[in-house]
Amino acid sequence: MSFVDVARSAGNQLWLVSPPRRRAAAAEGFYLPPDPLGPGAPGDLIRAEPMDAYLAPGVRLRGRAWRVLYRSTSAIGEPTAVSGTVLIPAGSWRGARSTRSPRPLIGYAAGTHGIGDVAAPSRLLARGLEWEAGLIAMVLARGWAVAVTDYQGLGTPGDHTYMVGRALGPNVLDAMRAARALAPAELPVEGPAAIIGYSEGGAAAGWAAQLQPTYAPDVPLVGVAAGAAAADLETAGPQLDGTFFSFFIAYGGIGYAAAYPELELDPYLTPTAKQGIAALRRSTIIQAMLSGPRFIRAADLTQPNVMELPAWRRRLRQNRLGGIAPAAPVLLHHCRRDQIVSFAQSVGLRDEWQRLGADVRLYVTRGGVEHISAGVAGMPVAVGWVARRLARLTRPAPPRADGLPTRRAA
Repeated sequence: MSFVDVARSAGNQLWLVSPPRRRAAAAEGFYLPPDPLGPGAPGDLIRAEPMDAYLAPGVRLRGRAWRVLYRSTSAIGEPTAVSGTVLIPAGSWRGARSTRSPRPLIGYAAGTHGIGDVAAPSRLLARGLEWEAGLIAMVLARGWAVAVTDYQGLGTPGDHTYMVGRALGPNVLDAMRAARALAPAELPVEGPAAIIGYSEGGAAAGWAAQLQPTYAPDVPLVGVAAGAAAADLETAGPQLDGTFFSFFIAYGGIGYAAAYPELELDPYLTPTAKQGIAALRRSTIIQAMLSGPRFIRAADLTQPNVMELPAWRRRLRQNRLGGIAPAAPVLLHHCRRDQIVSFAQSVGLRDEWQRLGADVRLYVTRGGVEHISAGVAGMPVAVGWVARRLARLTRPAPPRADGLPTRRAA
């Protein structure tokens, strides 16, 4: 990215911000789904209300924003309610080369924020505490609309189904369906769509790419950019055992027990783990880093180690990325020195998808020296790649030899 591109991007993002308004809290009970949920289809809106989204405390993002509650599908195929945010930047959309193409819709899959309801992106955006707001602003600066899922159980009642790909993928796709239901004039069904995600969001984006052809054929994707996706938790988890980041293993245990009724966690917790796990269920990632279970092993949390039990192993393998070829082109991006998700995870995922015939490439992120900085450094690459994919939809076809315009195939 040249200096001119950086300056233009910075200018676009400055145009996105406005002075703060008096903050309106979410309506009482907004995040509580109807009980029973009632009939409906994945992506149906349950409710929506306008909100202000903030880049930082006191720095409001211009445009329109809504918190939404919508229907999605759990890892075991049951209907569930998930919350999220829909953002449409200010100004009309003219499309590339002044065409009247519909405004692109980006499904933004957030990285790990924690597993307590307070960590839901929709709640953090309303307070100016969403640490990925600057990355979301890079998408909005292009004039694209954004649908951000909170994921199942993050914002709504119950534990967050952390790193359960078969729940995360539908959550992303259904947030995009809900955005189109909310603003059908600006985001018509035939409009272009793509997905961007990093870390937990990278895994969610990868699963959305895999499931889209069968689960959401009405949401065809021009591309999916997935950064630092932990494709195989059976190998990713042990790598964190005994490290500062071992609390992610506890997060995973809570998430899988929430997703699958037959997986029990609490009866196996060691006496020292019980109190810590209770607090962890309400935590943000910052709280988990400061006071969560660090420098411990999975075997110290549960006796026996539940990750070694056959039922748990079976579910972990069912959520392993790579077994289904995405229909959309995929860009994987990852830095070699990632200390949380091994670079080998992306290499293995790329190789497996390529063997299945998928259009996938792996970009080695430069400018990031570890997991967090690589997410920031990789975002312009992801956005630029998606922009080129979108531009192909509106690029005029080359003229024929006889001077007449060439008809492009659908």
